[in-house]
Amino acid sequence: MGCNVLTTGATEFLSGAVIRQILLAKQIPAQLEPISMGSPGMDRHVRAGAGSLEQVREVMRQQGGNGGLTLQLLTQAVPSAAAGNSTDLQMLDALRVWVQGDEPSAGPAPLLIQLQGVLICVGAQRIALAGAAERMVAVTGVTLEFFWLHLEVARLEQQIEERWPDLDEDAPAAFELSDAMLSRRERLQGRFQQMIAARALLARLTPRIQCPVIYPPTLASQAAERLREKSRLGERLEHLSDQLEVFERGYELCGQRLSDFISSRKSHMLEWVIVVLLTFELLLMVIELLGSLTQTT
Repeated sequence: MGCNVLTTGATEFLSGAVIRQILLAKQIPAQLEPISMGSPGMDRHVRAGAGSLEQVREVMRQQGGNGGLTLQLLTQAVPSAAAGNSTDLQMLDALRVWVQGDEPSAGPAPLLIQLQGVLICVGAQRIALAGAAERMVAVTGVTLEFFWLHLEVARLEQQIEERWPDLDEDAPAAFELSDAMLSRRERLQGRFQQMIAARALLARLTPRIQCPVIYPPTLASQAAERLREKSRLGERLEHLSDQLEVFERGYELCGQRLSDFISSRKSHMLEWVIVVLLTFELLLMVIELLGSLTQTT
């Protein structure tokens, strides 16, 4: 299908689907139904809650955004055999087209995997699950966790991509500083702090992405592993780490050069103060000597 239009068969397939609005945030209010995330301890980073579109909008309004992410989750109960049949193109197209929604066709294609009778389709703002009800429940948490991890990694990638011109602009400060460049001190400090914050976020994401394989494997653990592999999250983490190392090295040199320059200027000022004091003391000695000579004559 070349456009985001549901066929008649696809529309019939999704007619019995349940669509919920999901909020991913630090705190989930009581009016939303809590959803368990995939990994233990994940609630220290993000939590998930489900409700109607109006409920989620009201929560976002009350919290003032609060850095939360929203998405739509579609669940369609089908027999396990039907979900596992890779030849059912109508089912696959129905999920893909719904997940893609109004996104432009030139955008990234939704991520689609089939595992043990469950279809998982993840897009930029929507997730669709199809399969037996108990199996969809088993993979819901890890799919939401992957959605959050993927967006955090994409946000870091975009942030670093936007900072390359800044590094090019600041690079000369790593070699030579002048009085005219001291006005950039706060800017350099702010950009270095941004890179430290990015490194801290990367350190928090890494254990969630490069986690050991669970044995014996479960449906949830296999789904999480397949989603991470297909989106290349591990490789993207390594690339981000390499790029952040370049930024950190560059701004460390800028900071060291700036510190040396300020210390050197303070030392010069202190030297001039000492010279002035010695000169003043010498003048006093000369005046005193001239006074004593005048008295003797």
